[in-house]
Amino acid sequence: MASLGWGLIKREIASGPLRLFVLALALCVASILSVTLVADRLNGALQVSGRDYIAADRVLAGSRAAESEWLSEAEERGLQVSRGQSFNSVLFANEQLQLASIRAVDNAFPFYGDLVLAPAGKVRSGNIWLSARLLALLQVSPGDRVELGNLELTVAGELVSEPDQGFSPFLLAPRALMHLDDVAATGIFMEGSRSRYRYLFKGEDNILNEYADWLEPQLQQGQNWRGPDNADTPVARSITRAEQFFRLASLIGVLLGILAMAIALGYFSRREQDRIALLKTLGAGRQSLLRWLARLLSVLMLLGATLGAAVGYGVHQLILLALGDALAVPLPPPSLTPFLVAGGLALLTTVMLSVVPMLRLLKVPPLRVLRNEAEAYISPWLSGGILLAGTVALSWLFAGSLGLAAGLLLGLLALALLLGGLCRGLLALARLPKGSVAFRLALSRLNRARLATLLQFGGVAMALFLASLLWVVRGELTEGFLARLPADTHNRFLINIADYQLDPVRQILNDNGLASSRFYPIVRGRLVQVNGVPVAEINSERGGGLGRELNLTWSDQIPEGNRIISGQWSQAEGGVSVESDLAERLGLTLGDTLSLDLAGQQVSAEVRNIREVDWDSMKPNFYLVLSPDVLADYPAAWMASFYLPERQKAVEVELIRAFPTMTVFDVEALLQQLRTILAQVSQALLVIMALVTGASLLVLLAQVEATLESRRRELVLLRTLGASNRVIRASLRWEWLGAGLVTGLAAALAVELCVAVLLPWWLDLPWQPHPRLWLALPGLGAVLLLITGRAGGLLSGTLMNRLRQWG
Repeated sequence: MASLGWGLIKREIASGPLRLFVLALALCVASILSVTLVADRLNGALQVSGRDYIAADRVLAGSRAAESEWLSEAEERGLQVSRGQSFNSVLFANEQLQLASIRAVDNAFPFYGDLVLAPAGKVRSGNIWLSARLLALLQVSPGDRVELGNLELTVAGELVSEPDQGFSPFLLAPRALMHLDDVAATGIFMEGSRSRYRYLFKGEDNILNEYADWLEPQLQQGQNWRGPDNADTPVARSITRAEQFFRLASLIGVLLGILAMAIALGYFSRREQDRIALLKTLGAGRQSLLRWLARLLSVLMLLGATLGAAVGYGVHQLILLALGDALAVPLPPPSLTPFLVAGGLALLTTVMLSVVPMLRLLKVPPLRVLRNEAEAYISPWLSGGILLAGTVALSWLFAGSLGLAAGLLLGLLALALLLGGLCRGLLALARLPKGSVAFRLALSRLNRARLATLLQFGGVAMALFLASLLWVVRGELTEGFLARLPADTHNRFLINIADYQLDPVRQILNDNGLASSRFYPIVRGRLVQVNGVPVAEINSERGGGLGRELNLTWSDQIPEGNRIISGQWSQAEGGVSVESDLAERLGLTLGDTLSLDLAGQQVSAEVRNIREVDWDSMKPNFYLVLSPDVLADYPAAWMASFYLPERQKAVEVELIRAFPTMTVFDVEALLQQLRTILAQVSQALLVIMALVTGASLLVLLAQVEATLESRRRELVLLRTLGASNRVIRASLRWEWLGAGLVTGLAAALAVELCVAVLLPWWLDLPWQPHPRLWLALPGLGAVLLLITGRAGGLLSGTLMNRLRQWG
């Protein structure tokens, strides 16, 4: 029996539906392994390079200087500490003056990452390094002298980049770097002067955690403690968003692979019932058959997992190659975790899908040798329950979100309901007396086996649905986002505009044909209480980050790109409009009272409305917009944004020289970085799309092979009853055409419903209809079914050969 068992295993693998099972399992493993390898290496790199983004293991930052005993305590615990300070001030050189964002650091800076200076060197007392833009604006070069308050400093070279440079259009002017020891000699600081303090800490994690436990209860408003996990950069955000999509793509590949595996195993179990019944009549016991089936499944799983591992590793390399320099950090070697996950997936899917087919084979009665209709009964609730539970579990585990898994399953449910309704409508045509003989023959054939028709259509529709869902989401994530960043996206922010400068600035922009956003007054303030509850308490409950200074404004109109979602726009006295995410985080509702600290004085305002803000608009946006009376007694600087074409760069220099205290902040580099990263991510996603396309084709091939024998028998019967080849071919074309149109239309409807839920909730992207999908999917479904049907060779061979084969 053992030799016979291995012989049967070799024969089944060499030919038959189990080849498709192995290929489908390999695609499942490759889909998961490729994405988990990329995610594993990216997460490892970001954990290591996250320190580079903050230049330390931990950072204490804020608008107040740290207490000296805090720093002494850190050093006593064995931590290394680097002190830094940032402020805005005016630099003088060659009769030129320019407001600059100046950073002062000590000799220990940075602990991690690269501080790039040209020429290379260290930060020394008496020297200053200027950004390329500042060198040009001040018309200086290395060796020249610049004045900062009461101090003259030597220009040592260009400040190319800092490892922990952040993005804040409200605080950054052209950058400069100096030594911390020189700050006191400038004489520019007095009581109330605004400055930002940044302290870097390096040491062992356990010591840092113990120090954090000691320090955090003593932190004051405007001070925050953070680590690498809080690093926020465009690269990190883009990679995180891409990883979300990769998870969805791998999950869709797995679901398609599972569908192909289920079809192949179902066909295998139906085809093998006669052989198993014969073996039982020859004395094969249940245990020996169980061992044979277990060996068969083990061999199939090993083959599929090995092939999938090889393909998955290669695909992950292609993804990394496509991402290119968007990764920005060197990647460590992969860990064993992705391979264990892929192996677990292979085991789980094989066991989950084989339970019912193998149980059906084991329960086949020996009587089937004499009576072909005798077969084992397996409750459809058992098979459906196992498949549904496994699909939910896999969706939850690999999507990383129960909501996303639920959204996909609801999409599949919508697909089933839509498909059932459309099939019902199609089959209703069979009762009509009109139409050609071939047309009515095709509908009659579908109508006689309604359940088989629905299952056949369902496999094709699911393949079209999942592949199209992935394609649509990919387009929204990449091309859609790029489309929302048009070529004339605002790339300059004007900051610190004085009241008397408003009209001249507007005049210069108008004279040069440059359209700007509205000009908004800015007053700096800090939220201190919500309905009398200190924000410090809300901070501890909701993860921190709520006590920092905010840019406050007032406006007689709702800001551009904002939308009221609760309440009504009003600038009546004592009111405030709150951004929706902040309102959700604070648990705000209309009528709540916010207390703000403005220059040491406390004011209150009532929440009148809640706004949804488009933060990707690259225009001035605000968390809080107050009524004018609340901010009337406080001095304000103004800000605006505009688009500056490359050919009009001279206007920027004109503005800076005409208004030296105003800051022109250039965000073009950030926009270009985002465009580049998204273009590279789009290329990487095409690699995943190739896997999903392969899985979709496997589903179609498995569906065709599963129904091939029964369809050939039916066609031979029609031939014996006198139907001509021409009529049979025409009826098949009508059947495939109708199936393609119905499945494609159902898939298009289900994709639209699923995307309408997933995009706003999961990716925070707006939904819009996809009319091309409605045209493409029905046509694609019809074409694919026509091709795969012809490839199946339904009409190959002569009638006599078929009769001899089954006779």
